[in-house]
Amino acid sequence: MIKQHVRASLQRRPLLRHKRWSASMANVMDKPIEEERLDKPIEEELCGHRLKWYHPTRPGDVLDGRFKTICKLGFGGGSTIWLAENLKYIKIATLDINTTRETMISRVIAEADPSDEALSFIRTPIYELEVVGPEGTHPCLVYTPMRETLFKLRRRFRRQRLAPPLFKFVMHCVLSGLDYLHSKCRVIHTDIKDENIMVTIEREALLNSFARYQKNNPQPGHVRKEDGRTTYYSQGNFGPLRGSRLVPKLSDFDLAFNGGPAHMSPIQSNFFRAPEVMLGGSWSYSVDIWNLGLLMWDLLEDRTLCPERGQYDTHVHLAQLVTLLGEPPDELIKRERKYRKYIFREPISFTNSLGKSCNIMNEFWGGPFFDDNGNKSPK
Repeated sequence: MIKQHVRASLQRRPLLRHKRWSASMANVMDKPIEEERLDKPIEEELCGHRLKWYHPTRPGDVLDGRFKTICKLGFGGGSTIWLAENLKYIKIATLDINTTRETMISRVIAEADPSDEALSFIRTPIYELEVVGPEGTHPCLVYTPMRETLFKLRRRFRRQRLAPPLFKFVMHCVLSGLDYLHSKCRVIHTDIKDENIMVTIEREALLNSFARYQKNNPQPGHVRKEDGRTTYYSQGNFGPLRGSRLVPKLSDFDLAFNGGPAHMSPIQSNFFRAPEVMLGGSWSYSVDIWNLGLLMWDLLEDRTLCPERGQYDTHVHLAQLVTLLGEPPDELIKRERKYRKYIFREPISFTNSLGKSCNIMNEFWGGPFFDDNGNKSPK
């Protein structure tokens, strides 16, 4: 039923043909950076000693003998993204990040059922390659171009809210993709948020125009005095929307898990975190559903259901949920009590927000949270 709804929505009225959507678009392209050099560290340079793990890509480099770079589109804690002349996106991973999980899960997603239309609402790589740098070999994934994240797209609207018809369309697409992940791929995303949903570019002509502009203009960047290395400024702004078709796609599977048995590990962004995760218990597919429900609220209201005040605190978060939803089910309290006794042989791979190394997941989040009578424990 969801698939039929999505198909009908696409055929009947593409995303941007809604009057509320098109009337809310920003009509002025962001002013481009004019300086050829910036006078202070930028982007991956701000990662300190980790800079050496990034590949020192430059405009005009030829990767794998077939992808000539034009400009950098973006960067993150584990990669940089570059546009190539054949209009492909190249995601170049850092050397200190293990990309095996993302690569393997991306293959599972692409190969599970290529005939399923729901696959069109998931962003998967089209090639894999490696690039040799001064410090080692960098794994790379190649994608078809996308315009921007849903997070950025929302900022084009007044009050950053999606009108109900547009919200429904986006949710049809995301739910269809998520159903494919869960039922066909047995994959749990674990990090569904507007920053991990991308929308397609409305017209290829827009991308061609952008590529020509970037090739004909010097790329702004900062040159390090220590070694002469240039870090380039990301040029990921395609300007105002100029078309009638934008399709959202689930993306970023570097934190995804295989379904299988229940898991016990820290996952999800703070205020998208499911209760069973916060309580240190086992979790499975349902964490994605909770995650998506909170995203729905955020898209309609432009605020989180449980607003953050100062440093994140799981006790405060749980108290907010109790205020909104009432006392947790007895079964959930029993699970919290049960998993207090579950001790890992080795400490959890990273410390908690207080810098503490933990062997118990409940303790990692600041538990215990309930006493033996099911009452809220004092912090």
